[in-house]
Amino acid sequence: MNSKRITYAIIPFLVVCLLLLITYWGNQWYSEANGIVGTDLSVIFLRFNQWVPFIPESIYPYAIAYPFWMLSFFYIAYRSKKNMYTILVLVIITFTICGLSYFFFQTDVQAWRETSGLFTRNDLNFTENFVKTIYDAAGPRNANPSMHCLMSWLCILGARMDKKMPKIAKIVIWVLGIAICVSTQTMKQHYIIDLITALAIAEGFYWLVKGKKIVIHVEQFFTKINRKLNWDWEE
Repeated sequence: MNSKRITYAIIPFLVVCLLLLITYWGNQWYSEANGIVGTDLSVIFLRFNQWVPFIPESIYPYAIAYPFWMLSFFYIAYRSKKNMYTILVLVIITFTICGLSYFFFQTDVQAWRETSGLFTRNDLNFTENFVKTIYDAAGPRNANPSMHCLMSWLCILGARMDKKMPKIAKIVIWVLGIAICVSTQTMKQHYIIDLITALAIAEGFYWLVKGKKIVIHVEQFFTKINRKLNWDWEE
């Protein structure tokens, strides 16, 4: 295996991590530190929100999101520089939109999470305790758009762009990506509008940047850095 098919993606991946740290976790910290309670968007598609059942087992696809995103990013990068840099551009644009949305229009799902019943019971089983732990770790803010849904859909877009990707790999990415999106609903971590907004942003900007020069410019920028480090891969 040519290791440079992986090493050239390390710095772009670190950029993704930095953007996630700032836009998501930074806004979580800022909101908590300043006592900001976000707007509850449950009234949008209220009947659908009320219909969605609480399924604690959906914590498992939700919990594997981070390793899924990382492995998908490097797999897309391993197969195609163009596709990886397209995803990177989408990350830069969509994460910035999410960060600004959380900062200026914070949203909250605490009331939605409390309908799970986990906050009033002391006899939680292992899975329910796991959900409660994720609730405590993730917090109820930064709800709209859902970054879990956004990042999972970006992985699916990467699979869609690669026409020669093995079918089994495409199926795995599609199934896990959709499972993570569904889990945001059935573990009551997001309202349906959070999912819709995330997918709309990802899909909309995909069609806007697809084949545009901005992808080439971003690739050239990181290629210069990688060449200095002898990390670049000539596809």
